Amino acid sequence: MGILDWAIVLAYGLVVVGIGIVANRRQTSTDEYFRGSRQLPWWAIGFSIIATSFSAAALLGGPGEGYNNGFLYLQLQLGDLLGYGLVIALFLPFFIQLNLTTAYEYLEKRFDAKTRSFGSLCFLLFVIARLGGLLYAASLVVATVTGLPLAWAILLVGIVSIAYTVAGGIAAVVWTDVLQFAMIFVGLAAGIGAAVAGVEGGLGRLWQMAAEANKLAVVNLSWEPASIYSLPTALFAYGILAFAVAGTNQQSVQRYVSCDSVAAGQKAILLGWFSGMVGVAGTLLLGVLLFGFYRINGGLPADTPGDGILPHFIVNYVPPGASGILVAAIFAAAMSSIDSALHALATCMTVDFYDRYFSPRNKPQNDPQTDPQTDPQDETRSLRVAQGLIIVWGIVGIIAAFYVANTGRNLLAFLIEYAPLSLGPLLGLFLMGVLIPRINATGAFYGTVAAIMLVIVGTQTGWFTFPGIWRSAITAPLAVGLGWVISLLGDVPPARSTKGLTWREWGDRPH
Repeated sequence: MGILDWAIVLAYGLVVVGIGIVANRRQTSTDEYFRGSRQLPWWAIGFSIIATSFSAAALLGGPGEGYNNGFLYLQLQLGDLLGYGLVIALFLPFFIQLNLTTAYEYLEKRFDAKTRSFGSLCFLLFVIARLGGLLYAASLVVATVTGLPLAWAILLVGIVSIAYTVAGGIAAVVWTDVLQFAMIFVGLAAGIGAAVAGVEGGLGRLWQMAAEANKLAVVNLSWEPASIYSLPTALFAYGILAFAVAGTNQQSVQRYVSCDSVAAGQKAILLGWFSGMVGVAGTLLLGVLLFGFYRINGGLPADTPGDGILPHFIVNYVPPGASGILVAAIFAAAMSSIDSALHALATCMTVDFYDRYFSPRNKPQNDPQTDPQTDPQDETRSLRVAQGLIIVWGIVGIIAAFYVANTGRNLLAFLIEYAPLSLGPLLGLFLMGVLIPRINATGAFYGTVAAIMLVIVGTQTGWFTFPGIWRSAITAPLAVGLGWVISLLGDVPPARSTKGLTWREWGDRPH
């Protein structure tokens, strides 16, 4: 890292903080802070949707995937398309037309308060654990490519993310996500350019070497349930997991409810998917080209992991200027995931717990037509609570990152293995509400809890032997089935719990 590289990284950081300061001047209410007063353009929200999930791990893992497996990872984008399509078809109108702030408000309107709190708690536990892993992974990369001590890198990434997220709310998060996603593409272009310029024969020679090594195949039609490189697994198992993430995760839902109409939400989601596909394809292309590059230039060290290929390339082969761009891109990918997690945590804790149980602005929740009765003092109090929570959870994330650094425990691997235990049943909970009017609050709550317990016990005892990636596809329908059976033993839900809240009631559904 030379002076030019550091100047590029510093300039990028100043622009990000500046966006937060500008956005802060517009903060007058919690609606502005949580949803941007529903005035953010759909295209910005679309880029923000994909930037949220495009973490530093994705930016580093993509080239590793391309290097080792070619373009086969691109099949997962078909699963993402299926997941986003189901969100558009089943959930999006309810999220937007019911004027929600969090996804879990729907669960109280359709069922009851304990079901809403349970759904929100499942999300909170998942994101709190994920936050430490995200911050550690991002800081490790920043430390590797810049030479900073890991502790300083953790503090740098954490403090910058906290600062502009607190200052600007969802507007700052969305606009910095747009900048960050653009920076990712600039970084990929710089990496591809450096690889092509680093060999005689350029792109044609690198592409030929990849073709000779069978790195250009995109589709694998074989039935391999445990492999994400199999199209059926990528389409169905990963597709349902993507549906759960996109349809029940507040980090995604917060973008949808910031749109001013269902049509705008649909365009934002489809743009998010398309730009994500292009981004993934770009990271895989860089990895495929690096395969040929290292074949020509003596190969990689034997112990280089997949996500270490790009950092090794930056440190050893990328020229000044391009190094700074790539480091800024990694920094951008890291912060676009961390800021989203912090803001979603604060939103859920403020809206689903503080406002619901402790604030004077509490209101009846079972009437979908009821709007909150706000008071300026209540607005100010809730806004300060949300900002304080971002700081608190940002500090918790920094501490968790130090814990991971000191113990070597891999929280991300834990989350990949066990995230479907919450996301799958949570998806089942929303499907119960939208699709089956006969399911009541008791059935929804206890059916979901029973599904989680059955999967945990079945996994630990060996009753269930299906691969981890299929857990959401198994547990979601299991939760729906158990919820329906339990509901049949109880009362039919009252009309206020289904009117305008299920797809079956065509005349009363949202328009």
